[in-house]
Amino acid sequence: MLTRVTDSSHAGEARRQVAIFGEEAQLGEIERGALAIVATEMTTNVLKHAGSGVVLIDSIGQNGYRGVRLLGLDQGRGIRDVAAALQDGYSSSGSAGNGLGAIKRLSSEFDIYSVPNSGTAILSEIWPKDQKPHREVWPLQVGVVSTPIKGEDVCGDGWSVKKMGDATLLMVVDGLGHGIMAAEAARTAESVFNQSKTAGLSGILRDTHDALKKTRGAAVAMAAIEPEREQLSFAGVGNIGASIVTPSTSRGMVSHYGTVGHYLDRIQEFQFPWSAESLLIVHSDGLKTTWNLEHYPGIWQKHPALIAGVLYRDFTRDRDDVTVLVVKSSAGAGQP
Repeated sequence: MLTRVTDSSHAGEARRQVAIFGEEAQLGEIERGALAIVATEMTTNVLKHAGSGVVLIDSIGQNGYRGVRLLGLDQGRGIRDVAAALQDGYSSSGSAGNGLGAIKRLSSEFDIYSVPNSGTAILSEIWPKDQKPHREVWPLQVGVVSTPIKGEDVCGDGWSVKKMGDATLLMVVDGLGHGIMAAEAARTAESVFNQSKTAGLSGILRDTHDALKKTRGAAVAMAAIEPEREQLSFAGVGNIGASIVTPSTSRGMVSHYGTVGHYLDRIQEFQFPWSAESLLIVHSDGLKTTWNLEHYPGIWQKHPALIAGVLYRDFTRDRDDVTVLVVKSSAGAGQP
């Protein structure tokens, strides 16, 4: 859920949205109260320091527990001293200076990325405090931003991640066009992917092609990462962008021509090396292809949801649904 922040009334809209998500996640009264404060502080910070921006709200799950993730994104003046800004009493706008510190204190998970004159991205996750989920050890950490085009209530993009044996499988799908019919194709692809017992990407893609014949079709990309083997497998059809990025290199991965559900030229799996320094970035064509992480110093150490959020903030086309999925190695990371 995306809240566009341009005036003070949008703080109330963000609070209403997190109340819905908090209830769906069956969070307690204390956690729902924390969500309301975090949503208010995020929107207030955006208005004070940038004048406009967005707050993204999403459900997250792990080991049977549910939580809520908020991302505050702006392109304002940024923060010159993040450590100081997190201390109560610090302010660059004449306020009481308790906003960022309050967000951090109330969050189960917190991260921030800010560059002077280039904006700020803030991540907050709220989990049940009395039932904090045991973090199953996953060698990978995943962050996603997925939003519909302005004016639509449903997203024609989709994504999914699951564990199968020693591999983590993931998918990004972009239903043709946008709106209800594109969303139907995307939800069908997600269902096939989640229910498939096949480990091979080619087999899942063929099953997805068969299932999408009754829809308008979609572009689909899938990957399987096996960290212990230091290998990534990739297969895609249609216009989905995918790259493996390290601090020194960036390597795009090829999707074949076609539309899943209507026409497949061919399905082909490619293998690539994967290391602890690798990032996988997969996105629909709602994101411009001109992004370059070299322009974001220090972002490699950040939560992948923050990386996805920054790319969304700076490279959205604004004329289509957009999905950005980022995967990085992170010992002990939890499932998204």
